[in-house]
Amino acid sequence: MTGQADVRPGGSDGPIYLFAGGGTGGHLYPALAVAGELVRRQPAARVVFACSNRPIDRHILDAQPYGVVPQPVRPIPRGPRGWWGFWRAWRESRRLARDLIADLNPRAVLGLGGFAAGPLVHQAARADIATALLNPDAVPGRANRFLARRVDVIFAQYRSTIERFPSSLAGKVRAVGCPVRAELRNVSREAAMAFFALDGARRTLVINGGSQGAATINQAALLLADDLAPLAGSWQVLHITGKGWSAPPAPARAGGIAVRRVEYCDRMDLAYAAADLLLGRAGASTTAELAATGTPAVLMPYPYHKDQHQRLNARSMIEMAAPGESAPAIICEDHKDAGLNAATLRALLLPLLADSVALAQMRRSAQTLPGADAAAVVAQWLVDAGGGAG
Repeated sequence: MTGQADVRPGGSDGPIYLFAGGGTGGHLYPALAVAGELVRRQPAARVVFACSNRPIDRHILDAQPYGVVPQPVRPIPRGPRGWWGFWRAWRESRRLARDLIADLNPRAVLGLGGFAAGPLVHQAARADIATALLNPDAVPGRANRFLARRVDVIFAQYRSTIERFPSSLAGKVRAVGCPVRAELRNVSREAAMAFFALDGARRTLVINGGSQGAATINQAALLLADDLAPLAGSWQVLHITGKGWSAPPAPARAGGIAVRRVEYCDRMDLAYAAADLLLGRAGASTTAELAATGTPAVLMPYPYHKDQHQRLNARSMIEMAAPGESAPAIICEDHKDAGLNAATLRALLLPLLADSVALAQMRRSAQTLPGADAAAVVAQWLVDAGGGAG
C-alpha cells in the first residue's frame, strides 16, 4: 500500500474511482462537481484524488469527503535546468500510480487536465482501465495533448475545442460543457449578504483575483477607488484578492465606496450570489460558473499564456449566447500594467455599472447558456465505463 493517505474513508467496499490532476482550483472544481454527482448516483462509490503537492490542492481537497494522495510530479520545465528534477518526479509519480492502481483496482480514471494528471492517466490507460479527460479550456494544454491518444473519451466545454485536437481524435471529443458544483445554484442573495457582511440595499461588484491572485487586476482596482466613489450610494465592492496579495491600507474617504476585501474565498457560491457584476479572469471554471449562476462579467484574460486560452475561453462563452441575446460578458484587455488597465476599465466598467438595463440583459443572456448537465454526463460515463451500478 502507498501509505500516502487514507484512501478508503469509512472502510467502504464500494467501487473506487481515481481522479488525477490539480495544481489550480480550475482543475479541481469541475472534478468536485463530477465526484458529487458520481456519489449521488452510486452512494457506495469512493473517489480518490491523486493531486499535485501544491498547497492549494490540499486547501481545496482536505475539506472534501474524498481520499487524497499527493504526487511529486512537476510541470514540464521551460528551460534545460529543470529537466532532471522533472524526470525524477515523473518516475516517482509513475511508481505511485502503479501502486494506486494495484492497491485500489479502480473502476475508471478521470484526468482533470494539467501536469498532475499525466502519470496516473498514462498508467491507467496502459493497464487497460477505462480513462477519460476533462478539457474545460478552449485550447487543450500540453498534458491533455499528450494524453489524448491514450484515453477513451475527452469531455470538452466548447464545440470549438474539437478542432483543436488532431482530426484522428475528433471522434473521442464530446462537447458537454464544464462540470459545475450543484451548490453554486442553491444559495440566496440574502445569505451571501450576511456571510460577507455586505449591504443588501446596494448592488455588488465582485472583483475576483482568483486563488493565485491577479496582481494587475488587483492593482487596477485600487487605482479605481476614486472613480467608484460617486457610486457609493448604490454599489459596493467585494474584492477577492488571492492568497499572498495584500493591499495597502485604504485611505479614509468621505463618501467613498464600501470595499470588503478577503484573501481567499472558500464560498464562491455565495460570491456569485452576491454579484451583480464580476470582474476577473477567464479561466475555464470561471466562465462555466458564470454561466451556471447567470452572472454578468467583465473578463480580463490572463495575458501571459502563449496560446491565449483564457481569451478563447471568453470568446467561446460569448459565442454560445442565444441568437438575439446580448453578450453575457465583455472582454477587457489586460495590458500587464495597472495604470493602463485602470484607464481601460474607466472607459468600460464605469458606464456599465450605471446601466441597469445592460446589466439585466447580460444576466438574462448568461442564464441561457448551455452545459448545465455536464457533471451528470461525465459521472454517468464513469459509472457505465466501470461496469455500471454496484
